[in-house]
Amino acid sequence: FPSYPLINEFEVKRVQSKPSSSGGFGDCWEGVFLGQQRVAMKCLRGHGDEDSMKKKLDREVRVWKNLRHPHILQFIGLGILGSTTYMLSPWMDNGNVLEYLSKNTSEDRLRLLLHVALGIQYLHNFDPIVVHGDLKGSNIFVSSSGDAVIADFGLSEMILAGAEQSNSTTFYTAGSRRWQAPELIQAETKAQAQRTTASDIFAFGRVMAELYTLQVPFAEVQNEAELIKKITARELPRRPKDSSVVARGFDDHLWALIKDCCRYEPGRRPSANVVVARLQG
Repeated sequence: FPSYPLINEFEVKRVQSKPSSSGGFGDCWEGVFLGQQRVAMKCLRGHGDEDSMKKKLDREVRVWKNLRHPHILQFIGLGILGSTTYMLSPWMDNGNVLEYLSKNTSEDRLRLLLHVALGIQYLHNFDPIVVHGDLKGSNIFVSSSGDAVIADFGLSEMILAGAEQSNSTTFYTAGSRRWQAPELIQAETKAQAQRTTASDIFAFGRVMAELYTLQVPFAEVQNEAELIKKITARELPRRPKDSSVVARGFDDHLWALIKDCCRYEPGRRPSANVVVARLQG
């Protein structure tokens, strides 16, 4: 990885005997960089060969290393300890936004949603355009200053006009169904399954409700086939109406924006610029 900042075992140390969290793509450890800065150390985990794991890591870092924004988790560099390569980023004391909101129930959710929307706006206006590809509550973190930042670029892509799709079929079929746009779920070819700015906006619509309810979309549906049936039948998750959600500021304005973001037709969804303007209004 000659083009990335390489950090050796004398500069970074793991401080835990087991990961602080584990996800579908890898494990995350707490570490210390240069003896003072707390960092998250993410390593990929998988059943593929070493070459395929290296490609996954390279794909994620290739996008992430270029991004600089207050609401995008910062990429520090690659740390190599023994035979394991870690992606380093600042440690987020408050955990992900769902963990943070479960402990800070009176927090201004609209402010956090605006932070996420500003991060998406930055990605979608980047040159070349960056599609995140896996927006959901557990991929949004809260900094020590209480700001929301978008993390996990494992399914992100830079969209280059006229470029061939070089990623594997597995890459395009991965993702989190409850937040996925219907066109991705129904896709039959790699071209149809390519994530877009519009599919990011759809996922953001799901995230908006998730931050107010602290429940995943269609939480009452456990069966994947039934879930897919609901999404492809153009069903929206039920509007949350319980008093606690309303007390947090969930109103007609937010519900209208959620419905617009989650429109079935990708071309009818608002752009990130419009979403930011509506949240600020």
